[in-house]
Amino acid sequence: MKIIYLHHSGFLIELEESILVFDAVTHIQPHLLKKGKHHYFFVTHSHGDHFSQSVLSYGSEYTSTYIFSDDIPEKGGKNIRYVQAHESITIDDLAITTFGSTDLGVSFMVETEGKTLFHSGDLNWWDWDTTTRPHIDPVAEERDFKKEIARVVETGKKIDVAFVPVDSRLEASATKAAEYFYNQLQPKILIPMHFWEDFSMVQKIQEKLPQGVVPSFEDRNAVVVNEA
Repeated sequence: MKIIYLHHSGFLIELEESILVFDAVTHIQPHLLKKGKHHYFFVTHSHGDHFSQSVLSYGSEYTSTYIFSDDIPEKGGKNIRYVQAHESITIDDLAITTFGSTDLGVSFMVETEGKTLFHSGDLNWWDWDTTTRPHIDPVAEERDFKKEIARVVETGKKIDVAFVPVDSRLEASATKAAEYFYNQLQPKILIPMHFWEDFSMVQKIQEKLPQGVVPSFEDRNAVVVNEA
């Protein structure tokens, strides 16, 4: 399994038989997509930092299936599957379970080729500073986030790799979601995302979690994980 950081919340996961791509909004370098492997493009929601129309362009050259949150306007095409929160579906060899978000759209658990992956999308503990965002209800934000994480816990699944927001705009609260996620679910690997390319956030969450849980990466198209 090879995991490559694309940008923001975008990642490409290369497995033996397939390639999974989550929330790709920037151009994917051609050498990262492999003819002969099936490509599955996941989009958690319609916000511009998670969805770009350009992701559909890869379907003409590579064998591709798209799994889109149903808040994304329908694009047509038989290779697009629209999903909402709290669904369980099977596509080819992928078992896909969707969970909710604390913003828009869904989060994804994907089981395939002996791996269980979780991509949070915008499922985050949005503990904003209420002096700058007075409309935010911190109690509700915490409740909603923890409620959805509890649903993930209830599956009893052991997560190999989790992609979790560590948003620097939350300042002192930036790592709260990742810390809580790890404490509740103990993923083997936790990869921070949604940090707007402030790579200092990678080190900050590394310091909060046990050694070896959070891999290091410092730029776009970096190989985050490379293991058999």
